[in-house]
Amino acid sequence: MNNTITKRLALYFLVMLATLYILTPFLWVVSVSFMNEREVTQMHWIPHQPTLQSYETYFHAHTKNLDIGTATARQFPRAIINSLVIASSVMVLNLFFGSLAAYALARINFAGKLALMLFYLCSRSVPGIAIMIPMYLLIRSYGLLDTHLAVILAHVTFTLPFTIWILKGYFQTVPLDLERAARVDGCSQIGALFRVFLPVTTPGMIAVGIFSFISSWGEFFFALLFTSTISSKPVTVVASDFAQELQVDFTIIAAGGVLVVLLPIILAFIFQRFIIHGISGAVTG
Repeated sequence: MNNTITKRLALYFLVMLATLYILTPFLWVVSVSFMNEREVTQMHWIPHQPTLQSYETYFHAHTKNLDIGTATARQFPRAIINSLVIASSVMVLNLFFGSLAAYALARINFAGKLALMLFYLCSRSVPGIAIMIPMYLLIRSYGLLDTHLAVILAHVTFTLPFTIWILKGYFQTVPLDLERAARVDGCSQIGALFRVFLPVTTPGMIAVGIFSFISSWGEFFFALLFTSTISSKPVTVVASDFAQELQVDFTIIAAGGVLVVLLPIILAFIFQRFIIHGISGAVTG
């Protein structure tokens, strides 16, 4: 009995230690974003005089304001819009094409099915840098550099295989009787997908939708490669521009970091039940 309690307490301690290890840097950045620069230099962990001045820099940075860091901060509102457009498009494309492909793999027997699944699985293990040059040349040949579409296509390339893999496993958990009943009522296979499968597999759809959105939102490498102006730069690329400015207040950088990760954290918190249910359902399938 005592041995069991000791193991459980040790497990709880390790979990708490891992949680602190993960959360402490982010909580410190959040704390710094509410400080003034003087408090940061004094190495305070908690702001003694909390202020929103760093956040105001991003949304009220006037053209005449020559403070260090405001040149990059002024671009943040447009960059956030760019990230929303890109990530939302990636999510919609993943859900549409992923559901069609996953349904075919889960319910239709055809030659090369196993090979296709292995191809999807292997494509997830290919590092982005390995196809960087071919993708850049392809995007440039079609005149898509510095456009939203270039980044969207790159992100879909890497998120779609995971979406198909997860949805296939989830679709396999749907009883065949439901599909047969829909076919008896006159539904085609596509009709059965949209009228039976998608409503039943809502948690799985939400899980892969949020995953693809967050993956696209936080991607940096291809976004940096394919964009060059604020008309298409996502917020992750604009945030990196602080490295090109000298002596930027760290409070401004911290506020920018919070703004970058705020939306993904909110989405993950709101839809955490669906994400857990969706992933567990896919694994079970």
